[in-house]
Amino acid sequence: MDLEIIHDNNLPKGKVIIQSHKHTEQLPEIIAFMKQLSQNKLFPGKYNNDIYYIKHQDIISFRIENKVLTIITSDHLYTSTQRLYEVKLQISMQFLQISKSEIININYIDHLKLNKNGTIEIRFTNNDFTYSSRRYLPLIKEALKLWNVYFAGQPLVLPLVSSLL
Repeated sequence: MDLEIIHDNNLPKGKVIIQSHKHTEQLPEIIAFMKQLSQNKLFPGKYNNDIYYIKHQDIISFRIENKVLTIITSDHLYTSTQRLYEVKLQISMQFLQISKSEIININYIDHLKLNKNGTIEIRFTNNDFTYSSRRYLPLIKEALKLWNVYFAGQPLVLPLVSSLL
């Protein structure tokens, strides 16, 4: 297998494009390795005056509350000194920004509820919930493949189908 790296400053930071022949045997291994690299990221968070390093796959969401970044897991709420824009540069594609103040892990979505006012109520597997902002609705629909979902004045509950992701 030949390997060639071409740097393209026109690509967004953190984006890698792999070109290969359809029958390249090592491609699944390369993809698995790349995914593992992004999952090994640890985020420092403070809980009860102690610093913990939280695995990326354990994080349900990053939320700004009272100008402080809160890292939400199923067990605890951690605080961080990082800014949301800094976190956004370090996360993988399983995370989605849903408002100016929140980024969520789509693997923890249980179901969605479309509201009349154009927002989406997002219910997590830990029974927590949050709301998207209307400004981010097109990005959310694209990321979750909801373009063909319509509702006529009634809230619509959509179970999340993992095969869509």
